[in-house]
Amino acid sequence: MEEFAISVNIAGRNYRLYVEAKDEENVRKAAVLINDKVNEFAGNYAFKDKQDLLAMTALMNTSELLQSKTQSETVSKTVFDKLKEVEVLLSE
Repeated sequence: MEEFAISVNIAGRNYRLYVEAKDEENVRKAAVLINDKVNEFAGNYAFKDKQDLLAMTALMNTSELLQSKTQSETVSKTVFDKLKEVEVLLSE
């Protein structure tokens, strides 16, 4: 796959990235979500500099990712268990 350069702004700083065409939309959406969360934290909490806001955003996003992963694993296990039950019923 071919990569091309894009520029995104995160917390007031521009970053030049090389992404595949299929990933560009998600990278741009991620930058918007990060900026939205940084702005939300800036309006609600005291902070020394933007690094504090970025750290809080990273912590929140990672926590949500881990929670989502745990939920996904639980759903996968439930589906797998149900499929095993169906397999047993069909084999009888």
